[in-house]
Amino acid sequence: MVRKKERFSGSSDKVNAAKGNMDFLSYKANDHSIRKRRAVIKHRGDTQKAENYKGIPFHAANGVHQVVSELLCERLMRGSKVADIGAGHGALSARLHDAGFDVTAFDLDCKDWLAKDVTCHECDINESLDTLIEHGPYQAICAIEVIEHLENPRGFLRDLIESNRTEGTWLVISTPNPLDTFSCIAMFTRGIFNWFSPQHYRGGGHISILPHWLIDEHLEYLGVVDRQWRFLSPFRHPLSWKHIIYRGVSWLRRLASRSGSEAFFEGETALVIVRLDSAGNLSEE
Repeated sequence: MVRKKERFSGSSDKVNAAKGNMDFLSYKANDHSIRKRRAVIKHRGDTQKAENYKGIPFHAANGVHQVVSELLCERLMRGSKVADIGAGHGALSARLHDAGFDVTAFDLDCKDWLAKDVTCHECDINESLDTLIEHGPYQAICAIEVIEHLENPRGFLRDLIESNRTEGTWLVISTPNPLDTFSCIAMFTRGIFNWFSPQHYRGGGHISILPHWLIDEHLEYLGVVDRQWRFLSPFRHPLSWKHIIYRGVSWLRRLASRSGSEAFFEGETALVIVRLDSAGNLSEE
């Protein structure tokens, strides 16, 4: 009788162990599937081959990378160390390298990296900033068209600030602007924001809709007391008669607004730049 119980117990243990192995393999398969889906995310500019820097495709609206480079050139010396998070094919990294900065790039998948003079490190910032921190410290960190891809935007900002607050680091962050006039027209007529739709969710990885005021609130909550916002790349319809209609809608919107003029009305991209001091706040220039 005892032997039968022992045999039954041993069989039960084997079944439980096999089930545990199957659960683990299922978890690994799901995790691999998620990482694979993230790796094939399409960015803005992927299908617009004319938009490139020295043959490297942009993953941002026209003019955004140039403004980022100009902002950092105004604030940093040549040779300053700059991190480019979510670097894509390397267009911004190459531009910053050409401007004289020591650039280190980070992306989920570096197999299509095209900036030969800059090293790209693979990391998943949805999970951790450890790889970024390992190669620091930095005088500036750029996260251009990245935060809308993240599962926890405020957690990302908190980790970024906490790990760089003692370095006086400049942070440059941008995201598609869902509040510009073209996006509001899309919302009114089709029920979606520009760059945020089921297609962008599934194929572009745009999973977090973040108007500039929400990022602003996140930064204030995290102790950043001053933020410098810019709204870039205003919409230009290729058909002149549709552009006239667009301008008319834009004029009516300004007329109906309380202030009569809001910077975020025009510009597909919202960009903020802050500098951290030892308290995590923006230092006076």
